[in-house]
Amino acid sequence: MSSDPSVLIVGAGFGGLAAAIELVRHGHRNVTILEKSDGLGGVWRDNTYPGAACDAPSDLYSF
Repeated sequence: MSSDPSVLIVGAGFGGLAAAIELVRHGHRNVTILEKSDGLGGVWRDNTYPGAACDAPSDLYSF
């Protein structure tokens, strides 16, 4: 058994990117991120929420 397991992350939104960053930061090197779209951003890039508001920048609560 390998001492560095393979990790697959589904989604390149805030959560997926944060998970990958933390895994690499803690020494895991075999990390793959899958994203169905051509770019990063996940649900925040693909959806709109008319009338929705937030009193804090999204990067402060998305993790």
